[in-house]
Amino acid sequence: MTDSQDPVASLAGRSVRPLAKVAIAGASIPMAMLTLPLVVNVPEFFGNALGLNLALVGTIFMMVRVFDIVVDPALGFLMDATETRWGKFRPWLVAGLAPFIIGTMLLFMPRAGAGSVDLIVGLTLAYLGWSILSLAQLSLAAGLVRGYAERARIYAWIQAAFLGGICLVMLLPLLMGTRANDAATALRGMGWLIIGVAVPATLFAAFAVPERALPRERHAIGLRGYLALVARPAVARLVIADLLFGIGFGVASSLLVFFFTAAKGFDRSVLGVLLIAQMAAGVLAVPLMGALAAPIGKHVTLGLCGLGTLLICPVMFLVPARALVPAAIVMAIWGIFYGGVTFLPRAMMADAGDELRLASGADRTGVLYALLISSWKLGGAVSVGIGFIALDLIGYDPKIGAANAPAALSALQWLFAGTPALTGLLGALLCWRYPLTAARCADIRVELDKHDRVGMARSQEPGRPGIALRGSEAFE
Repeated sequence: MTDSQDPVASLAGRSVRPLAKVAIAGASIPMAMLTLPLVVNVPEFFGNALGLNLALVGTIFMMVRVFDIVVDPALGFLMDATETRWGKFRPWLVAGLAPFIIGTMLLFMPRAGAGSVDLIVGLTLAYLGWSILSLAQLSLAAGLVRGYAERARIYAWIQAAFLGGICLVMLLPLLMGTRANDAATALRGMGWLIIGVAVPATLFAAFAVPERALPRERHAIGLRGYLALVARPAVARLVIADLLFGIGFGVASSLLVFFFTAAKGFDRSVLGVLLIAQMAAGVLAVPLMGALAAPIGKHVTLGLCGLGTLLICPVMFLVPARALVPAAIVMAIWGIFYGGVTFLPRAMMADAGDELRLASGADRTGVLYALLISSWKLGGAVSVGIGFIALDLIGYDPKIGAANAPAALSALQWLFAGTPALTGLLGALLCWRYPLTAARCADIRVELDKHDRVGMARSQEPGRPGIALRGSEAFE
């Protein structure tokens, strides 16, 4: 069989149509819109406007997200085992919409007298929907392109769209004007925006993004196999680094409102400007970072982003009170490094999936990305718990206009700026001697293409089921 007749060889060399690239990146936007308000606005609203104890709010967030450690790998197993005429991952994109929307309504449009039960149910559904949508999207993206550099670029565009979604949702209170001073009105507006974007963006991705079929090779995986997968050097380093980066950014996000209003004297109305500066810088920097990762290596770029976080976060201490421009500049620089630490592990996990499939013969894309989703969400859960419980222990009063002691304000600043600096350093250290370099990934890709060529040939033998290249019309 010549290359022109070989479905694996020919498909590997074909680029993805721009429409499919737009669709896979656009699926990030509603998930992004939910992510930051969920740790910045929702906890503060339930703790301040609804009067729940800060420690209770932090504990609920931590418990619900820790529960995802079990849920996400289970979803990964189910997705990897799914076989339909429409593909493995695309049906799950549609399935994730319902819990995503219901959870958003419970959290962003809480009923009068809403309490801890509403928070628990809303968080559980929102995180379940987010997990399904994110896992299906990342797994689809892993199969769109095969090259080391191409993966860095496509995941960079996905992350740029993600950061753009955060900018849009944080811009909404500014567009609402004086109504944004009412926390309930601002939160409700964010919720409707999230839902209004989620439906068309998700359905567009489900119908426009192609899915490459692989030779069907069934390999059961038990607890021992799962633990062996997690213990693989490349996988373990990525998951732990992702967890650390998630904790650092999560602590800062959960304390952001308190830090800038109580410690730096800013009005709540300008917080959106600071967050937009941070995320807009990430939108601009991430595609350039994706291009940089090709010549110097994804792991090197990730390590540099961790070190950059270590250097820029302590500068927050030096920002003068109510000085908007310096604060926005520091947040923008931080946003550059934040973009890198969020997209690079996802691009690198696709390479780790190739290494695993070559070693075991099994495609575990869903499980691998479930590990990353779990690690980031666990980082967010631990961060809200750490931040809110610590503030409660030191006697910090979250009410607007409350007179807090200097010791409480000092501890608030240390938690906000010091935590991401420390986790950035630890994450950077994990990138040292990362095993999957560009050269190693290229060798793996050559061997996998040979393996797939044999598998496709066998599948076309008489008596064996054929393999459809699902959605191949979306490739050029």
